[in-house]
Amino acid sequence: MSFSRFFGHDIDFNLAMQPFTWQHYLLMFLGVLSVVVTLYYAKNLKVHKYERRIKIGFAIWLLGLELAYHLHYWLFGLFSVPLHVCSFGVLLSVILLFTNNKKVFEILFFVGIFGGLLALFIPNTLGYTYYNMRYYHFIFLHMSIAIVPIYYYRAYGFRVNLFSIYKTFGYFMLVLPLAVYVNYVQDKNYMFIGEKPAIIADLLPEWPYYIIIFAILALLMFHVLYFVSNINDKKFK
Repeated sequence: MSFSRFFGHDIDFNLAMQPFTWQHYLLMFLGVLSVVVTLYYAKNLKVHKYERRIKIGFAIWLLGLELAYHLHYWLFGLFSVPLHVCSFGVLLSVILLFTNNKKVFEILFFVGIFGGLLALFIPNTLGYTYYNMRYYHFIFLHMSIAIVPIYYYRAYGFRVNLFSIYKTFGYFMLVLPLAVYVNYVQDKNYMFIGEKPAIIADLLPEWPYYIIIFAILALLMFHVLYFVSNINDKKFK
Protein backbone atom coordinates (compact mmCIF):
# COMPACT_ATOMS: atom_id res chain seq x y z
CA MET A 1 0.00 0.00 0.00
CA SER A 2 1.55 3.29 -1.11
CA PHE A 3 1.07 6.75 0.42
CA SER A 4 -0.51 8.07 -2.78
CA ARG A 5 -2.91 5.15 -2.97
CA PHE A 6 -4.01 5.51 0.64
CA PHE A 7 -4.52 9.28 0.57
CA GLY A 8 -5.39 9.73 -3.10
CA HIS A 9 -8.55 8.99 -5.06
CA ASP A 10 -7.77 5.39 -5.94
CA ILE A 11 -11.18 4.12 -7.02
CA ASP A 12 -11.79 0.53 -8.06
CA PHE A 13 -15.42 -0.60 -8.17
CA ASN A 14 -14.35 -4.20 -8.76
CA LEU A 15 -12.31 -4.23 -5.54
CA ALA A 16 -14.65 -2.00 -3.54
CA MET A 17 -17.13 -3.44 -1.09
CA GLN A 18 -19.93 -5.42 -2.71
CA PRO A 19 -23.38 -6.08 -1.22
CA PHE A 20 -23.72 -9.11 1.05
CA THR A 21 -20.02 -9.90 1.23
CA TRP A 22 -17.92 -10.23 4.39
CA GLN A 23 -17.10 -6.52 4.19
CA HIS A 24 -20.79 -5.62 4.07
CA TYR A 25 -21.57 -7.93 6.97
CA LEU A 26 -18.69 -6.40 8.91
CA LEU A 27 -20.15 -2.91 8.50
CA MET A 28 -23.56 -4.10 9.68
CA PHE A 29 -21.94 -5.81 12.66
CA LEU A 30 -20.05 -2.61 13.56
CA GLY A 31 -23.30 -0.65 13.35
CA VAL A 32 -25.04 -3.00 15.78
CA LEU A 33 -21.96 -3.12 18.01
CA SER A 34 -21.82 0.67 18.28
CA VAL A 35 -25.44 0.72 19.48
CA VAL A 36 -25.05 -2.11 22.00
CA VAL A 37 -21.75 -0.89 23.47
CA THR A 38 -23.01 2.69 23.79
CA LEU A 39 -26.20 1.61 25.54
CA TYR A 40 -24.22 -0.62 27.89
CA TYR A 41 -21.50 1.84 28.92
CA ALA A 42 -23.28 5.20 28.61
CA LYS A 43 -24.33 5.55 32.25
CA ASN A 44 -20.87 4.62 33.49
CA LEU A 45 -19.28 7.23 31.26
CA LYS A 46 -21.81 9.85 32.38
CA VAL A 47 -20.52 9.71 35.98
CA HIS A 48 -16.85 9.49 34.98
CA LYS A 49 -14.82 12.45 36.24
CA TYR A 50 -13.41 13.05 32.75
CA GLU A 51 -16.72 12.80 30.93
CA ARG A 52 -16.59 16.44 29.83
CA ARG A 53 -13.10 16.02 28.41
CA ILE A 54 -14.09 12.82 26.64
CA LYS A 55 -17.03 14.59 25.01
CA ILE A 56 -14.80 17.45 23.88
CA GLY A 57 -12.32 14.95 22.50
CA PHE A 58 -15.09 13.16 20.62
CA ALA A 59 -16.30 16.48 19.19
CA ILE A 60 -12.78 17.23 17.96
CA TRP A 61 -12.64 13.71 16.48
CA LEU A 62 -15.86 14.37 14.56
CA LEU A 63 -14.66 17.74 13.30
CA GLY A 64 -11.42 16.11 12.20
CA LEU A 65 -13.31 13.45 10.26
CA GLU A 66 -15.48 16.03 8.52
CA LEU A 67 -12.53 18.26 7.68
CA ALA A 68 -10.55 15.28 6.38
CA TYR A 69 -13.43 14.42 4.05
CA HIS A 70 -13.50 17.86 2.46
CA LEU A 71 -9.73 18.26 2.37
CA HIS A 72 -9.54 14.98 0.50
CA TYR A 73 -11.50 16.68 -2.28
CA TRP A 74 -10.14 20.22 -2.02
CA LEU A 75 -6.47 19.20 -2.15
CA PHE A 76 -7.15 17.51 -5.47
CA GLY A 77 -9.04 20.50 -6.85
CA LEU A 78 -12.44 18.84 -6.44
CA PHE A 79 -15.66 20.41 -5.19
CA SER A 80 -17.06 19.55 -1.76
CA VAL A 81 -19.44 21.24 0.68
CA PRO A 82 -21.15 19.82 3.81
CA LEU A 83 -24.54 19.07 2.29
CA HIS A 84 -24.70 15.33 2.91
CA VAL A 85 -27.13 14.18 5.58
CA CYS A 86 -24.26 12.83 7.64
CA SER A 87 -22.43 16.17 7.46
CA PHE A 88 -25.44 17.64 9.24
CA GLY A 89 -25.12 14.76 11.68
CA VAL A 90 -21.53 15.75 12.43
CA LEU A 91 -22.44 19.41 12.96
CA LEU A 92 -25.36 18.57 15.25
CA SER A 93 -23.26 16.04 17.18
CA VAL A 94 -20.55 18.62 17.85
CA ILE A 95 -23.09 21.22 18.99
CA LEU A 96 -24.78 18.70 21.28
CA LEU A 97 -21.49 17.53 22.81
CA PHE A 98 -20.60 21.11 23.72
CA THR A 99 -24.05 22.37 24.78
CA ASN A 100 -26.21 19.39 25.88
CA ASN A 101 -29.05 21.16 24.06
CA LYS A 102 -32.23 19.09 24.02
CA LYS A 103 -33.57 20.79 20.89
CA VAL A 104 -30.43 19.80 19.01
CA PHE A 105 -30.83 16.25 20.31
CA GLU A 106 -34.36 16.06 18.89
CA ILE A 107 -32.98 16.49 15.37
CA LEU A 108 -29.77 14.52 15.85
CA PHE A 109 -31.63 11.53 17.26
CA PHE A 110 -33.11 10.85 13.83
CA VAL A 111 -30.31 12.22 11.66
CA GLY A 112 -27.50 10.47 13.52
CA ILE A 113 -29.09 7.10 14.17
CA PHE A 114 -30.99 6.83 10.89
CA GLY A 115 -28.25 8.37 8.75
CA GLY A 116 -25.34 6.68 10.48
CA LEU A 117 -26.76 3.17 10.70
CA LEU A 118 -28.42 3.29 7.29
CA ALA A 119 -25.06 4.16 5.74
CA LEU A 120 -23.50 1.11 7.39
CA PHE A 121 -26.33 -1.22 6.39
CA ILE A 122 -26.71 0.16 2.85
CA PRO A 123 -23.21 1.55 2.23
CA ASN A 124 -22.18 3.69 -0.71
CA THR A 125 -18.37 3.70 -0.64
CA LEU A 126 -18.10 5.43 -4.05
CA GLY A 127 -15.59 2.86 -5.23
CA TYR A 128 -13.02 3.45 -2.50
CA THR A 129 -11.37 0.23 -1.35
CA TYR A 130 -9.68 -0.85 1.89
CA TYR A 131 -6.45 0.46 0.37
CA ASN A 132 -7.79 4.01 0.72
CA MET A 133 -8.35 6.17 3.80
CA ARG A 134 -11.90 7.00 2.70
CA TYR A 135 -12.92 3.39 3.29
CA TYR A 136 -12.06 3.66 6.99
CA HIS A 137 -13.25 7.24 7.21
CA PHE A 138 -16.69 6.09 6.02
CA ILE A 139 -16.92 3.51 8.80
CA PHE A 140 -15.65 5.71 11.63
CA LEU A 141 -17.77 8.74 10.74
CA HIS A 142 -21.06 6.89 10.46
CA MET A 143 -20.48 4.91 13.64
CA SER A 144 -19.62 8.14 15.46
CA ILE A 145 -22.72 10.12 14.49
CA ALA A 146 -24.90 7.21 15.62
CA ILE A 147 -23.10 6.91 18.96
CA VAL A 148 -23.65 10.52 20.10
CA PRO A 149 -27.49 10.59 20.16
CA ILE A 150 -27.63 7.06 21.59
CA TYR A 151 -25.29 8.18 24.38
CA TYR A 152 -27.49 11.16 25.24
CA TYR A 153 -30.59 9.00 25.08
CA ARG A 154 -29.17 6.51 27.58
CA ALA A 155 -26.91 8.60 29.81
CA TYR A 156 -28.81 11.89 29.95
CA GLY A 157 -32.32 10.54 29.51
CA PHE A 158 -33.01 12.83 26.55
CA ARG A 159 -36.13 11.89 24.59
CA VAL A 160 -37.94 12.79 21.38
CA ASN A 161 -41.65 13.21 20.72
CA LEU A 162 -43.79 12.83 17.64
CA PHE A 163 -43.39 16.50 16.75
CA SER A 164 -39.61 15.95 16.64
CA ILE A 165 -40.14 13.68 13.64
CA TYR A 166 -41.92 16.30 11.56
CA LYS A 167 -39.60 19.05 12.70
CA THR A 168 -36.59 17.04 11.52
CA PHE A 169 -38.27 16.18 8.23
CA GLY A 170 -39.27 19.82 7.75
CA TYR A 171 -35.71 21.06 8.21
CA PHE A 172 -34.52 18.71 5.50
CA MET A 173 -37.25 19.91 3.17
CA LEU A 174 -35.91 23.43 3.68
CA VAL A 175 -32.38 22.32 2.75
CA LEU A 176 -33.56 20.25 -0.20
CA PRO A 177 -33.73 23.11 -2.77
CA LEU A 178 -30.13 24.08 -2.00
CA ALA A 179 -29.00 20.48 -2.46
CA VAL A 180 -30.88 20.27 -5.76
CA TYR A 181 -29.20 23.46 -6.97
CA VAL A 182 -25.68 22.39 -5.96
CA ASN A 183 -26.21 18.95 -7.47
CA TYR A 184 -27.25 20.53 -10.77
CA VAL A 185 -24.48 23.12 -10.91
CA GLN A 186 -21.63 20.89 -9.68
CA ASP A 187 -22.89 17.52 -10.96
CA LYS A 188 -23.01 16.10 -7.44
CA ASN A 189 -25.37 13.78 -5.60
CA TYR A 190 -25.89 15.40 -2.20
CA MET A 191 -28.63 13.77 -0.11
CA PHE A 192 -28.87 11.14 -2.91
CA ILE A 193 -31.47 13.21 -4.75
CA GLY A 194 -29.51 13.39 -8.00
CA GLU A 195 -28.91 9.68 -8.50
CA LYS A 196 -29.93 6.43 -6.84
CA PRO A 197 -27.38 4.78 -4.51
CA ALA A 198 -25.76 2.02 -6.55
CA ILE A 199 -26.18 -0.66 -3.89
CA ILE A 200 -30.00 -0.51 -4.05
CA ALA A 201 -30.44 1.00 -7.52
CA ASP A 202 -32.21 -2.09 -8.87
CA LEU A 203 -34.80 -1.96 -6.10
CA LEU A 204 -35.92 1.62 -6.73
CA PRO A 205 -37.89 3.36 -9.50
CA GLU A 206 -36.24 5.94 -11.72
CA TRP A 207 -35.56 9.58 -10.85
CA PRO A 208 -37.40 11.52 -9.50
CA TYR A 209 -39.86 8.89 -8.26
CA TYR A 210 -37.35 7.15 -6.01
CA ILE A 211 -36.95 10.42 -4.06
CA ILE A 212 -40.60 10.14 -3.00
CA ILE A 213 -39.94 6.55 -1.89
CA PHE A 214 -36.91 7.76 0.08
CA ALA A 215 -38.98 10.44 1.81
CA ILE A 216 -41.73 7.99 2.76
CA LEU A 217 -39.21 5.44 4.04
CA ALA A 218 -37.41 8.13 6.05
CA LEU A 219 -40.66 9.18 7.74
CA LEU A 220 -41.50 5.54 8.40
CA MET A 221 -38.10 4.85 9.95
CA PHE A 222 -38.32 8.02 12.05
CA HIS A 223 -41.58 6.71 13.49
CA VAL A 224 -39.99 3.31 14.12
CA LEU A 225 -37.11 4.99 15.98
CA TYR A 226 -39.57 6.99 18.04
CA PHE A 227 -41.62 3.96 19.09
CA VAL A 228 -38.58 1.74 19.69
CA SER A 229 -37.02 4.40 21.91
CA ASN A 230 -40.22 4.56 23.95
CA ILE A 231 -40.25 0.78 24.33
CA ASN A 232 -36.63 0.81 25.46
CA ASP A 233 -37.40 3.69 27.80
CA LYS A 234 -39.90 1.51 29.66
CA LYS A 235 -37.55 -1.46 29.59
CA PHE A 236 -34.58 0.33 31.14
CA LYS A 237 -36.54 2.05 33.92
